Amino acid sequence: MSKLKFRDFLPALILALICGICVFLLAGTYSLTKGEIAKQEEAGAQERKLTIFPEAKSFEPVHYSEAIGNELKNRGIEPDEVYKAYATDGSILGYIFVNTGFGYAGNIVTTTGIDVEGKIVMVIATAASDTPKLGKEVEGRPFLDGFTGLSTESEIVLNKDVSAVSGATISSRAATGCINHARESYLVLKEGGLI
Repeated sequence: MSKLKFRDFLPALILALICGICVFLLAGTYSLTKGEIAKQEEAGAQERKLTIFPEAKSFEPVHYSEAIGNELKNRGIEPDEVYKAYATDGSILGYIFVNTGFGYAGNIVTTTGIDVEGKIVMVIATAASDTPKLGKEVEGRPFLDGFTGLSTESEIVLNKDVSAVSGATISSRAATGCINHARESYLVLKEGGLI
């Protein structure tokens, strides 16, 4: 058997060097753009909140105790974010719940507005990574407007209270699940005297 020489390893070394340079460049690009991406995400979140409560002056995060946090986690309904929407005069207009679920091919994020009487004001959904022309249809107003005015007192049932998007039943079910989680979280926080 012949001895291996440096030139035998040369292609592997070149490939490793190219991979290392690519990783370095990707990491550098990420570090340069992550601040701008975060700003754009924050601006998008603020825009969604203002779409739901256009008369709101400010949105303040709702903080809850560890015990309530554990209850929400144990029930599998903990929201990603919760906000109180305040009017100019300081009165509370309602609450915003942000929840994430998995649709047919990716995450679906719902932003649900609930008024002080416990009615759903509006829902905005984003399904950025879901299937185009099917799963992404849950972002459309025809589907989401079906939730407007529904009470938080009882579970929202797909194809009874709200019609599923034709051809996107899995994503419709995921979005409805997120909205039900927002509804249930609202009830837990209300019972705890936090909203």
